[in-house]
Amino acid sequence: MQQPHKYLVDGVVTDVNSMPNGYNSRGFLYADGFFETMRIIEGKIPLLDLHFGRITDSLAAYKLNSPDSLHQPELESSILKFAASVGLENYGRVRMTIYRSGNGKYLPQTNTASWLATIERPVTDKFELNEKGLSIGIFEEFSKTVDKFSNFKNLHCQISIQASIFAQEKKFSDVLVLNSDREIIESTYSNVFLVKDGALYTPKLSAGPVGGVMRAAVINLAIELGVKVYECNLHAQELLKADEVFLTNAVSGIKWVASFRTKRYFNNTANTLLKAFNARI
Repeated sequence: MQQPHKYLVDGVVTDVNSMPNGYNSRGFLYADGFFETMRIIEGKIPLLDLHFGRITDSLAAYKLNSPDSLHQPELESSILKFAASVGLENYGRVRMTIYRSGNGKYLPQTNTASWLATIERPVTDKFELNEKGLSIGIFEEFSKTVDKFSNFKNLHCQISIQASIFAQEKKFSDVLVLNSDREIIESTYSNVFLVKDGALYTPKLSAGPVGGVMRAAVINLAIELGVKVYECNLHAQELLKADEVFLTNAVSGIKWVASFRTKRYFNNTANTLLKAFNARI
């Protein structure tokens, strides 16, 4: 993906030569912030209400004050104008990095949030189910600590980085991450769902997964379609009993898993849910 040489800084489209010095920001120095990724599809931002809700909850958890540019109408307008300024008004992948502005050491001098957004052309123009199923493993070298930040997309994401390196070394498409109780909570970059006897199972938020926007959308859609959904504790043995496994995030949509160890999976439910989701956006 090629990224245009423009940025959206606190709601203002900014040329690369006019960028503020990021090396002095608290986001870089202290990982004092979080990020949000979203898609633009046919000139609209799918699930914007859910994205904005997670941004609002993240701001509260980090004790950050929201500037006017992070209010939902202003945010939507500035992102779409930004996309149009680089010729990606119809289809784009946007990443927002939101961090505490100002100086200070561990004690900040202000609690006002600043933010920066980048945009690039996605691989596909819409959410599509992967033709080849993913192969997954389990990452056990580190576990994720469950705390009040666990459900957010925090800038400090070393576990996902190390898990991604492990997946590459072992030639997995992705790997599942555990919490300190050795429960499966998510993959390196997605939420995880199991299908068993027609019902969906996904790790509960109190176990520590990111509170994914697509996770919430899939749960709501499944309930609307009359599918039972259970938010619960999951372990490796449940993977071996499942009929299907799929991963979700707001950029890729739904990705079905073909294999875990010797187990092989179908993709009927993943396909049905993604078709229903695309019909609604």
